[in-house]
Amino acid sequence: MMIISTIQKICLYLLSFCRLSITHRLAYILAILLYSNKSKKYRIAHKNLSICFPDKSKEWVESTARKSLVEYLSSLLESPYLYRFSKNNIDKLINDVHNKNCIEECRKENNGIIFITPHHGSWELSGLFVASKIKVYTMFKPLRNKVLNDFVYIGRQARGASLVETDNSGVKKLLKSLKNNYGIGVLPDHTPKINQGVMSKFFNIPVNTTSLIYKLGKKNKVPIIYVYAERLPKSKGFDMHLGIINKTFYDLDEIEAANLLNKTIESLISKNVPQYLWSYERFRNRSGVKENIYKKD
Repeated sequence: MMIISTIQKICLYLLSFCRLSITHRLAYILAILLYSNKSKKYRIAHKNLSICFPDKSKEWVESTARKSLVEYLSSLLESPYLYRFSKNNIDKLINDVHNKNCIEECRKENNGIIFITPHHGSWELSGLFVASKIKVYTMFKPLRNKVLNDFVYIGRQARGASLVETDNSGVKKLLKSLKNNYGIGVLPDHTPKINQGVMSKFFNIPVNTTSLIYKLGKKNKVPIIYVYAERLPKSKGFDMHLGIINKTFYDLDEIEAANLLNKTIESLISKNVPQYLWSYERFRNRSGVKENIYKKD
C-alpha cells in the first residue's frame, strides 16, 4: 500500500512539471487505451449526448463522446501543472478573459458573490482564477484516494481559496463569507441526493438540480457569476468566460430558478460541447422518473 502511495505521489509530482502539450497528448493516448466503446464512461457519455442532442447523427454522438473523454482526462492530468504554475503565473495560462470587469462590478454591491462553475472545460483553473481575484470559499467533498485527496485539497488552495465541509457547518461558513463580501464557489451541475434538490429540466430532460445557490443568495439577492475556462486548441492555454446571472433569478420559484440555471449551463456548453463532462451520471437520483437511463442493456 505504501509503495502504491509513493508511486502516486511521484506521478503527481512529475505531472506538475509537464506542460499542457504533454498532458493533453497523454490524455489522448490514455483515452484510446482506457475507454473502449464498452467502457462505463463511454457508455454514460454516449447515453447523455444521445438524449440531450436527439437530432444529432449517431456518428456525431460517437465522435463527441470520444472527444469528451479526452477532455475529461485532460482536466485530470493538467491539474497538477495548473496548481503549481498558477501560484505565481496564472495570467500566463489565460489567453483572454471575456467580461473581465464583472467581478469588480459585483463587489460594489457589498453582498458577496456566488460563483458557479459547471463541469466544463478546466473547472480547476476556473476556481484558481476566481481565487486570484477575490477571497473565495468553496465546498470540498473528500476523495476516497487519500494521496489524491491531499493533493487536490492543497492544490485548490494555491491561490488562497478556503475549502469548507459539504454539510451544514460548511453552509454556515459560506453564508458568513457572503456577509463579509467574499466570494463562494458552488457547482451548479452537481447531482444532489434524491429528494435533496428540485426536479427541473436540462436539455429538456428531467434532472435533479441543486437549490443551494438559490437558497444562499435569495435573501440579499447576492450577485451570481458563472465562470468557464475553455481549453484552447493545440494546448495554447485557456479563455475565461464570465457572466452575471440576471437577478430575476431570485424572483422565480425554486424550480423555475433551477431551469434558468440549467439554461445558462446549456448556453456555456454550446461554446464547446466536447469539453463538458458527459461521462458524469447527471440524470440520476431523480424523483418521479421510473427509468434508470444508465442501466446496462
